[in-house]
Amino acid sequence: MIKYLLTTVFLMFSLMGFSQKMQTNESRNVKKERKQLQKLYSKYEKSLKKLHAQKDNAIPPNEYNEQDFKSTMNPKTGQPEFYKLIDLKADLDAGKYRPTKELSMLANKGAGRSVINQPWTERGPYSVGGRTRAIMFDPNDPTGKRVFAGGVSGGLWVNQDITSSTSEWTPLSGLWSNTSISSITYDPNNTMTFYVGTGEAETGDAVGSGIWKTTDGGATWTNIFVIPTSYTGTTKNGNFYINDIKVRNNNGVSEIYAGVSGGSTAINYVDGFLGTRQAGLYKSVDGGQTFTKNKALVTPQDATIGLSIQQIEIGADNAVWVSTRQSRVSGLSSGGRIYRSTDGTAFTKVYDANLQNSRVRFGLSKTNGQKAYALLQGGTGEPVRIIKTTDAGTTWISTNDTTQTITLPKDADTGIPNNDFTRGQAFYDLVIIPDPVNDEIVYTGGIDLFKSTNGAGTWSQISKWSNNNFLAGLSVSLVHADQHTIVFNPKNPAQMVFGNDGGIFFAANSSSINSPNTILARNTRYNTTQFYGATLNPTRTPANEEMLAGAQDNGTSMLSGAPLANNFYNTLDYYGGDGMYTEYDDAGLYRIYSYVYNYHYITAPNGSRYALISAANQNNGLFVNPIAVDRNKDIFFSFNNGMELNRVSGLTTNNNYVRGTIVIGTGGDAASKLRVSPYTTATTTLFVGTNTGRLMKVTNADTTPVSTNIATPFAGTVSDIQFGLNENQILVTLSNYGETMVNVWYTNDGGATWQNKEGNLPDMPVRAIFMNPDNTEEVIVGTEMGIWGTANFSASTPIWAQHTGDIGNTRVTQIDYRPATRTLLAATYGRGAWTSTNTENLAVGNVESIKENFKIYPNPSRGSVYIKFEEAKFKKLNVTVFDASGKKVFTKNNVGSDQEIITNLPKGYYVLKADNGTEMVYTTPVIIR
Repeated sequence: MIKYLLTTVFLMFSLMGFSQKMQTNESRNVKKERKQLQKLYSKYEKSLKKLHAQKDNAIPPNEYNEQDFKSTMNPKTGQPEFYKLIDLKADLDAGKYRPTKELSMLANKGAGRSVINQPWTERGPYSVGGRTRAIMFDPNDPTGKRVFAGGVSGGLWVNQDITSSTSEWTPLSGLWSNTSISSITYDPNNTMTFYVGTGEAETGDAVGSGIWKTTDGGATWTNIFVIPTSYTGTTKNGNFYINDIKVRNNNGVSEIYAGVSGGSTAINYVDGFLGTRQAGLYKSVDGGQTFTKNKALVTPQDATIGLSIQQIEIGADNAVWVSTRQSRVSGLSSGGRIYRSTDGTAFTKVYDANLQNSRVRFGLSKTNGQKAYALLQGGTGEPVRIIKTTDAGTTWISTNDTTQTITLPKDADTGIPNNDFTRGQAFYDLVIIPDPVNDEIVYTGGIDLFKSTNGAGTWSQISKWSNNNFLAGLSVSLVHADQHTIVFNPKNPAQMVFGNDGGIFFAANSSSINSPNTILARNTRYNTTQFYGATLNPTRTPANEEMLAGAQDNGTSMLSGAPLANNFYNTLDYYGGDGMYTEYDDAGLYRIYSYVYNYHYITAPNGSRYALISAANQNNGLFVNPIAVDRNKDIFFSFNNGMELNRVSGLTTNNNYVRGTIVIGTGGDAASKLRVSPYTTATTTLFVGTNTGRLMKVTNADTTPVSTNIATPFAGTVSDIQFGLNENQILVTLSNYGETMVNVWYTNDGGATWQNKEGNLPDMPVRAIFMNPDNTEEVIVGTEMGIWGTANFSASTPIWAQHTGDIGNTRVTQIDYRPATRTLLAATYGRGAWTSTNTENLAVGNVESIKENFKIYPNPSRGSVYIKFEEAKFKKLNVTVFDASGKKVFTKNNVGSDQEIITNLPKGYYVLKADNGTEMVYTTPVIIR
């Protein structure tokens, strides 16, 4: 990731804006805009490369955010504009975009026609969590079982009984699924009042939206403490990262303390600094109506810029302790410090590591106001440090003392250095906390978890992230890596809850925590999984489903089998690491799944797994790398470099693949989307969209490619390419913010002319699109705020409404469709995978009333079928048959009523469509035995 950028580069970035021109052909302005984007991207990549090398000042690799920044930035302002979604949520709550008509392609919501009476059904994963930094036991629950938890991108959730492995988590609000939760606390004077801080400074994974407050125990929420956005030069003012929030009872007055950090990570580099001038410690004594910044906790070099606050805690003696992290302004000292105050106003610096980039986490004794432990991100030669005080910070002992009385844990993992149990990630995963009953018992975490019973003198390991690197012989609990928070149950201090990159883990008894199977996952329906993409197996049905989905942190999952009682599917960890895009063969002979860049793999017909791309090219491409498969010709394509693609043929073989590259054009673009046309079957026709808005049609992509540039009137990142009823009907989406951006485009003449289909769609990234093949007036899009749809796509200004159901306002990254079962699949970044299946045989559009006059017989058949219709209305019809993958496999024109159609197709599920030359008039599933 990245740290700082020269002011001149910021100025260049901020000045690079452009206006969206709505024209048929590529005008000079559009070409100029693309050149400006290319220059911007080039500068951006050079800055990333330079700053990634600054290891001592790094944040964890999160190249998805770097890639997503480029694909969503408003080209005029040079940044993603997440804050716009807050106002959009208010409009949604007010009913502004409520549907007035159901879409026939979605699961109908009438009685008995949908398993949950919703257009979308949650399918999984059921027991896989996501990165979690905020956990709180509900102070209003006398049983001590109810727990709230916040996902870094999965929103706020509640579990009614954390002690039960079968107790399910429930999301609290549709907005939360799009909110990065960093901290949560309650008011000790009114335990029904909670506060939630947003934005993750550690990674910049999601810019926050200030603080959210509830006064009814979590039922309803109000957005407070949002500093208005403005600019000071290239610095964007605001409070985007609330790292911590605590409430102190000061003689009956509730004092709210909020720790704010600035930002300068990869996702906001083009914009400059985010909220750096607003960093500091803030205090409110009126329930959050107003906040005042502490003017003493400022950087020594610039008294107008506050210290970046990492953590806040209230001591056993009611003193306020705060720790710091690095400033995001070059040359300003901020990190490596701990402060303490008895009145909440005047703070004394009680520790200074003299490491301006050091991130400090600490834990206070619950019984002794003088005692504390702290864990610090170190510097050169000392990656991490633990310190301890028993006199309120007057003196400290440290793991770097000449004569050590406290020590660092040593991980049994042979791949983790003895002097760094965080494995280089102290900027990301740090936690330390003493037991609330006995403060000589201490717990800490980096990659794994450790326990000390003698005040950090020695440590024992109590978890392992895997059985790799000689960990198999370590007899402790298997717990997901990267520890972020540890919380004790106030009503039963022996119980502990852990938050890490794998979600939530629970220990019922801390006294036996050193044994195996004593720290157990509590991720039941904590579905905060961040899927980059997902694909349906074209040969399956919802009754016996199979889909592959690739996720951040949680690899590639297979969701399959019969639906469980809760409508989820069983989940199999198909491949580890980060999971990316997936694909299937139309006959189910092979599966394709991906790791980062060009690490693409195939499960061959013999069941073995092979690499698709040669080792020389595996590190090329994008972090989330676009792929496409010609299911008819069994050829795989992926983006390689520049305007070059990888091509792998022979997918139905067992590792007898023909690998190579093809050049599809010139220029400095990067392919952002690949799509194979299902309408050309004798050869491969491939469409390529780029990150500057170019669209290319590559014919004969399977042999000797011929690339043709399709003139487009837009400049931005092409996020999806789909087709209507033929290859000339092309739907294209873009993923950029921007008031003048048009993110939905359509052509019905192969790109000779283009139509703006944005209509009333709000300003937000659009990442996926699908046109109902049974009714082309119906189109849905996957957006930053769930699924939206229109029932009048042909209109000059289509009316869009939100059809997201229980998916909520979650980023939808991909939409897939299986024609044989009329099943839609939505992959989300933060709420897992969802499907919608329309089981009704609806004819389309204005011919719906005559559907009863159509008949296909026999059905099922043995390869010969008849179509019957009223010849008074349609003299002749054109018949097209598609296989389960959506590939056209049979056509016959000028078919009369009761005329025999001999398909000679193999056994399987098919979709037959009939048109009169200008519109689709009938469609139905056909089974050939």
